[in-house]
Amino acid sequence: MKKASIQYNIIFNVILTLSNIIFPLVTFPYVSRILNPSGMGVVNFYSSIGNYAILIATLGISTYGIRVVASVREDKSKLTKVVQELTLINVLMAILVASLLLVSVLFVDKFQSEIGLVLITATSIVTSAFSLNWLYSGLEQYDYITKRSILFKVISLVLIFILVRKPSDYILYAGITLFSSLGSNILNVFYSRKFISFVPTKGLTFRPHIKPMLYLFASMLAVNVYTNLDAVMLGFISGDVAVGLYSVASKMKWLLLMLITSASAVLLPRLTYHLSKKESQQFNKILSESSALILLIAVPLSVYFIFMARDSVLLLGGDNYVDATTCMQILMPILIISGFSNITGNQILIPHNKDKLFMIAVSIGACVNLILNVFLMPPYGIVGAAIATLVAEATQMAIQYYYSKEYLRGRISYVVIRNIVLSVVSASATMCLIIGTLHFAPLVNLALSASLFFGVYLAVLIVLREENILRFLKKAKV
Repeated sequence: MKKASIQYNIIFNVILTLSNIIFPLVTFPYVSRILNPSGMGVVNFYSSIGNYAILIATLGISTYGIRVVASVREDKSKLTKVVQELTLINVLMAILVASLLLVSVLFVDKFQSEIGLVLITATSIVTSAFSLNWLYSGLEQYDYITKRSILFKVISLVLIFILVRKPSDYILYAGITLFSSLGSNILNVFYSRKFISFVPTKGLTFRPHIKPMLYLFASMLAVNVYTNLDAVMLGFISGDVAVGLYSVASKMKWLLLMLITSASAVLLPRLTYHLSKKESQQFNKILSESSALILLIAVPLSVYFIFMARDSVLLLGGDNYVDATTCMQILMPILIISGFSNITGNQILIPHNKDKLFMIAVSIGACVNLILNVFLMPPYGIVGAAIATLVAEATQMAIQYYYSKEYLRGRISYVVIRNIVLSVVSASATMCLIIGTLHFAPLVNLALSASLFFGVYLAVLIVLREENILRFLKKAKV
């Protein structure tokens, strides 16, 4: 199977990430005004239940599947066998989880009042088993994933604006969301015939998959718990206002992390493929380039948004959220920490089948976050929550580094680090000179300062002859 270039895959994955950010920003203001808080609240309630149920039903296949598909993708018979095994596991788990949800209607009064949404949620759980995104990621079909995703986002957008017209249309809105995922999954199944056979394979084996899947599932569950833990604990300890402030600061962190990780997420299948072929030279080359790429993006973003945290908060939430500025500044170094964790975890430990070590690191990070929240939230509120998250992320990263340091040795260029530091210092010095003169609207302040900061950053990198930047500019024919 012909492999697309890594740059090609990165471009499409970044486009996909941007679409996942932009489309909700377009639909949310309209839907929230039409459905009112009560309608949005009930839809989001069942959507959250569905998301957790799907997380349980997939049992880590979303990550494990990428790795195992990448290792056998050149052998159609092996690929077909693996896909049928994982899909069957996913289908059985999805049916079990959806059945438990339907049975719970008999005992939960809240479910009985919204049978329509319960049925939509149960259907979305069962059909999620046929999404096969892990298959296409393992095959590095990022152009197909992106085109398909944008197609159904556009269809859903049109249907929402046409059909959702009054508060009672909240079930219709949930149905459109289901239609989007269902249509996407049907297309995925038909398109998969290009790569696998639908003829049932004899001798399916499930046992070898269970242990690594459960390790990765536990890791995903731990991450999911401690990414939502701060808001839950803040609500109990500091109240709803604190949760609102913290959500704005963490929202910006989440958006920036999506951009950083989207550039490197495409590397898991390629790295796994090279390991399966025992091509250590190619593995090390990609690891070195990806490490440089993540640091080149994460470090300047972190520093810039520490400078411009206030305007970022004002743009996202308005004047009522200005108290979240310090919280956001504390959270910004996580861009660098999580970027590095992406290298040690997704690009080293997981491709090397060290799922247990990855799970240990993530679980310890979750425990540290919980303990620090208990001690820091009561006296310091959202600042304490931000410090706890920062320390937890740093702890997880340090443990992952300890487990992966033998693979990292010689992979991170000190010349690249020197060039990044000099460029960021130069850009920061420029920001210090002009930041006091920025008295415009937040959007204008951000546009002007970003142009200057990243312009200086890029210019210094070019002057220093940073090879990764020069290579990218050459390929882009700038």
